[in-house]
Amino acid sequence: MSEALEIERLLAKFAQNDALRANDVVNRADVDRIVPTWAAGWPSEINSQVRDALVDAGLDRPYAHQVEAIDKSLRGLDVVMASPTASGKTLSFAVPMLHALKESPRSHAMMIYPMKALAYDQREQLRRLCEPIGIESWPYDGDSDEQHKLAMRQRPPQVLLTNPEYLNRSFLGSRNSWARHKAGARFLKNLRFLVIDEMHEYRGFFGSNMALLLRRFLLHLKRIGAKPQIFLSTATCANPEEHAFALTGRDIELANADNALRPRRHFVFVEPSIPEYNYSDILRLRVEQAAISVLQEGLQTLIFCPTKRFLEAALSSTRRKAEELGLDPQEVSAYHADLNSDRRQEIQRQAQAGKVRVIFATDALEIGLDIGGMDGVILAGFPSNVMSAWQQIGRAGRSWDRDSFVVFYAMNDPIDRFFVNNLTAFLHRPFDELVADYENPELIKKHLPSLIEETKGELSPRDVSILGSAFYGTAVETNGTVPAGVSPQQRLNLRGIAGLSFGLKLGNAELGQISAMRRFREAYLGAVFPFFGQRYTVSAHEEDAVVLQSCEPHFKTEPGFYSTLAKSRTFDGIGYRDTGLYYGAIDIVLNFTGYKLVDERTDTVVRTGGTEDALFMKNLHALWIDLPRDQLGIDGIGALEHMLRVGSMFVIPVDRFDTSSHSRCGDELTVYIYENYPGGIGSAKKLLEVWGIALHKGVEIASDCNCSSGCQQCIEPAKSWDMSNADIDKSKGIELAERLLTLSERGPDRKYVDGLMVPTP
Repeated sequence: MSEALEIERLLAKFAQNDALRANDVVNRADVDRIVPTWAAGWPSEINSQVRDALVDAGLDRPYAHQVEAIDKSLRGLDVVMASPTASGKTLSFAVPMLHALKESPRSHAMMIYPMKALAYDQREQLRRLCEPIGIESWPYDGDSDEQHKLAMRQRPPQVLLTNPEYLNRSFLGSRNSWARHKAGARFLKNLRFLVIDEMHEYRGFFGSNMALLLRRFLLHLKRIGAKPQIFLSTATCANPEEHAFALTGRDIELANADNALRPRRHFVFVEPSIPEYNYSDILRLRVEQAAISVLQEGLQTLIFCPTKRFLEAALSSTRRKAEELGLDPQEVSAYHADLNSDRRQEIQRQAQAGKVRVIFATDALEIGLDIGGMDGVILAGFPSNVMSAWQQIGRAGRSWDRDSFVVFYAMNDPIDRFFVNNLTAFLHRPFDELVADYENPELIKKHLPSLIEETKGELSPRDVSILGSAFYGTAVETNGTVPAGVSPQQRLNLRGIAGLSFGLKLGNAELGQISAMRRFREAYLGAVFPFFGQRYTVSAHEEDAVVLQSCEPHFKTEPGFYSTLAKSRTFDGIGYRDTGLYYGAIDIVLNFTGYKLVDERTDTVVRTGGTEDALFMKNLHALWIDLPRDQLGIDGIGALEHMLRVGSMFVIPVDRFDTSSHSRCGDELTVYIYENYPGGIGSAKKLLEVWGIALHKGVEIASDCNCSSGCQQCIEPAKSWDMSNADIDKSKGIELAERLLTLSERGPDRKYVDGLMVPTP
C-alpha cells in the first residue's frame, strides 16, 4: 500500500511559519508513481549461500531489471547498469560479485567510489549480506590510519572499497608496498570483480582523469595476469554504453532500467520575494522556518545548503528555535565532509530509527547519504548542474511506494531563477549525455610520467587496446625515462588541473572553487564577487586562492573587457547550405580595462579602479556556428547564443561554469560555446552531436516565456561578456534558430573530411 503525503497541509504550515509568502513566485508540479516490475525470483545459478543470505535479509523478491543485470554478469559479461536513484543498483552488482567470490574463495573484488563517505555507506549496506556468508569488506582510503592500511596489505579482505585517489597513489603509485606481502601481492593478481559505482560522477575534468587512470590500472592488471570482470552503475543517462567505454576502454553490455520505478514526488520551486541587499541571510531564515515546519509535521527531511557556513548558521539557529517551540533540538542534525565516518554512520542510524528528522547537508555529500525514510528534500540554491540536482532530489522517496516532496529556494542568481520559472523543462529534460575525453592531450601529458614509471617505459603494440591510440601514441612518441625521486602518482591531481582552479577563501574557511577564467573575469582585485547570495570584495590573489572579505550588500562592480578569439584547429564539422557547425580548438585573449564600483541604492559610480590586464587561454575546445552574414543573423545572433547555451544545460551535465559562450558580429557572424579549460573535457565534442536537441530545448524555453525581448527566465542566465542585453532580440533569435533547425531537418550537404568541408554523397 502506497503512503500518501499531505502536501497542501505541509505548504500551509510553511506559509504559517513564514517559510513561504504570498508574494513569492511559486511553481508546482507532481510526478506520478511508477510501480516496478517484479521478477519471479533470483537466478538459479546464484551460489546457494548468497541466495540464502538474500532471503534471510528479507530480499526474496528482486526487481526485473536487477535480474537482467545479474544474468548478464553471471555470463561473464562486463555490465553497465543504468537506472534511477533508489532502484536497487547495489544489489545488481553485489549479487554477482558475492557469487564470484564464493565460487572462487581465493579471489578478490574492488569497489571504487567517487567519495569516501559513499564507500562507507555502501559497506554498511553490504555488511548484512557479507557477514552471513563469511566475506569481509573493508575501506582503504585517506580515513584509514597507517596501522589499518598495513593490516590490509598484509591480509587483504575479499572485498576492498576505495576511491580514485587511492587507486592512483596506493595500488599504482605504492604497488611495491603491496607486493612486499605475499597476500598483498595476490590481491591484485586474483582480482576477479571491479565495481565502478556512481559512474555519472566521472565526467568533465574528473571523468577524463578517471578514464586515463583506469586505463593505467587495467594495463597494470594485465601485466600481472589479472583481467577482472567490470560492473559499472549510474543514474539514468542517454549514453551509458558510450560513457562506460570512455572510462574503461572496454565494450560494456547495457542493462537498462529507464523508468523502472519511481515514487510520487511533489515539486515546489520558489523564487522568494527578498530584498537583494540582504538576500542570503533572509533566505537562510526561510529555510530554517521550513525546517521547523517539517519538525512540526513529524516528517524527515534532508536540507542541502550551498556552503558550510550557511549550514552551520542554519543548524544552530534551527535547534534554538526548536527548543523555544517545545520541539526536540536533538532531532536536528548536520551531515558534511568534516565529520568522521563513525559520526556519519551514527547520524544515519539515528535517522533510520526516527531520532533525527531534519539533516542539514552540504552538496558535497549529495550521493553519500542513504536513508530510506526521508519524506522530502529542500534545496537552498540550485546545484552546479542538473544532474547534481537530481542526485539531491533522489535522496528522498527512496522507496517507490512512498510519496515525497521537493522544495527548491532560488538564490539571487539568474540560473536559480531560471529553473524556478522553467520547472516543466527541468522535469522533462532529455536524458543526460555524459562526457569524458580520454584523448585530452593536456591530461595525457600529466598522466604520462605515472604510466612510464608503472611500465618502466616498456610498451608493446598490444597495449594500445587498453590505453587507446592517443595515450599509447603519446607515450611511444615521448619515449620518456622512468622518473626519479617522488613517485609521479603523488603529484597527480585527479579532480582538477593545478593552475586552472583556485580556492575561494574567507579567513581560514574555503567557500568553494573558481576557474582561472572566472577569476580573471569576475574575481579581479577590487571586484565585488557574489557567491551563493552573499557579496564579497576580492582583497588579494594568492598562488592557489582568491582571498575574499565581507562587503556591503548594495555595492557591485562593472568591469570592462574586450576580447579576441582565433580558431586554431578544426577537428570535425558539418554543413547545412550556407551555415557551418564545427568542433575544434580556439585561442582567446581576454583584455581587462578596469572596473566601476557602483552603489545600487543611487545607481552612482563611487569610484573606478583596476589596472589593464590580459588572460591568454589556448587550446580551448569549442563548438562554433558560422552563420550567413544577413540581417536576420545580425539581429538574432545574441539570442541564438543564449538559447544554445541554455538548452545545453539540459543535455550535457557540465557544471554551470565549465563552459562559456560568445557571439562575434564583425567580419564573420559566429556563435561560440567553449570550454573554460585547455585540452578538452568532451563537452564541445558532445555538443556537436546533440546541438539540435539543445537548440530546440532553448527555443522551447524562450518561446514559452511571456517576455517580449528576453529575460532571466528564458535566455539570459549565462550572459556574454561583450554583448549587452540591449543587443539581444528574442524574436529574431527564435526565427534564426528555427531557420537553422529547419536546415538540419533537411540533412547536411557537407562534411568535414581531412581538413576540408566536402559535399556529402
